[in-house]
Amino acid sequence: MPRHKAGKLSRRNRVQARAKQTQETKRSQCFVINRGNVGKVTKKLTQDFRRVMEPNTATKLKQTKNNAIKDFIAISAQLNVTHLVVFSQTSVGLYLKLCRLAHGPTLTFKIINFARSKDVLSSLKKQNVFSGQYLVGPCLMTNLQPQEGDLHLQLSARMFLDMFPTITPNQVKTESIRRCCLIHYDFEEGLFDFRHYSIKVVPIGISKAVKKMNKRKLPDLSNFSDVSEFMTKSGLLSESEAEDDPSAHVTVDVKVAPKKLGRQQSSVRLSELGPRLSLKLLKIEEGLLEGKTLYNSTIVKTPEEILELEKKKKRNKQLKLKRKQDQEMHVEAKKKKKEEHKKICLDGMGINKKEKDNVEKVGDDAGWEDVPDDDAQYYRDEVGEEPDADLFSKQRATKRKMGGGGPFKKKFKSSTKTEKLKASVDSDGLRKNKSKDVKKIGMKTKLNKEKLKGRKKPHGKKLGKNKHKKNR
Repeated sequence: MPRHKAGKLSRRNRVQARAKQTQETKRSQCFVINRGNVGKVTKKLTQDFRRVMEPNTATKLKQTKNNAIKDFIAISAQLNVTHLVVFSQTSVGLYLKLCRLAHGPTLTFKIINFARSKDVLSSLKKQNVFSGQYLVGPCLMTNLQPQEGDLHLQLSARMFLDMFPTITPNQVKTESIRRCCLIHYDFEEGLFDFRHYSIKVVPIGISKAVKKMNKRKLPDLSNFSDVSEFMTKSGLLSESEAEDDPSAHVTVDVKVAPKKLGRQQSSVRLSELGPRLSLKLLKIEEGLLEGKTLYNSTIVKTPEEILELEKKKKRNKQLKLKRKQDQEMHVEAKKKKKEEHKKICLDGMGINKKEKDNVEKVGDDAGWEDVPDDDAQYYRDEVGEEPDADLFSKQRATKRKMGGGGPFKKKFKSSTKTEKLKASVDSDGLRKNKSKDVKKIGMKTKLNKEKLKGRKKPHGKKLGKNKHKKNR
């Protein structure tokens, strides 16, 4: 049968699937973790930052104290993770480290002030939060440029831009952009201000009453005599709904099913989601959490001091390699010494090469065979005389097998013994072979019973017990 040609729709679906797959591989992913002994507030702050980076992060990442940075680096290549955000806490304060996987660089920030998303949302009158806005990653807005300013600012700008997804204006849909992150650098104070907002597009020139009527749920008209009064009532607009800045006006395609109304002017409004962070750049390292220091805000070193540090690092690396080589040599020497000692022991025992191979292959063979020992021959070889006839005549008793032999057989007394016992019993039911002590005990119990016959027995108590208590 000839193969049927694929239709246009199936071919288009394949092309779209391939394009989507390539976009997902290019998309930047990040891990957000905490390291060291941190408090509850720092753990909650890491969860808020994971919420910001959704869906390009692992929100339910399980982390233990035993996990090292190497574990996350090993997984990052398989999951296309490009960045690592680490929150840590010391007695001095909180720190945030931004690392590029897998070889660096590493930016260390000190968190001077912060506010959790819970605190930010509680301060707002209207909270614009819904689950759909976290399906697409946030876009980045910053006043830093990767080709302008000082070198440390250029590097930090490049790190922030790579961490967030890039937007192509020709392909992206405005409806898909629901969130944005603002990173503003204050040149006077030298601080990075981090904010997280949700984006809302509102049409211009429509009153609050018309907006309410456009919704599916009708407004409450019980306080009005007519609809016209509801539409034209003065003071209906609040201060927050005053005219926006003309720079925030955008032309957007408005679609109302089943018709398309065309392009309409609307204003962009932001409502804060949190968290808030004010960061100060302390240090930039060349490697991943280690290596050459490229920038330090507190300590400034001369070129001579930098050269000394580099020489010291080289010496430490060489010493480390030498220690590793010495350790390997010691291990090999111990192995050789062990083999020589084994050879000497086998030679002293008089074991040939063939016997030696058989001894080494004991684990692979079926097992040792039980060979009976000839004690008489051993006596001849050691003493050099013939043993006595009665010395080794008795055979050695064989050991009882464990766990075999069938069911346990109970031993019963013979019939002759039972007849003798019956004959020994008197007509009164007492045996003749009883000891004198047993007879005395029986007589005492009879006397006690005769004494207690005349007395009344108290309710719920025995006479003997009450008697003993009184005597005590």
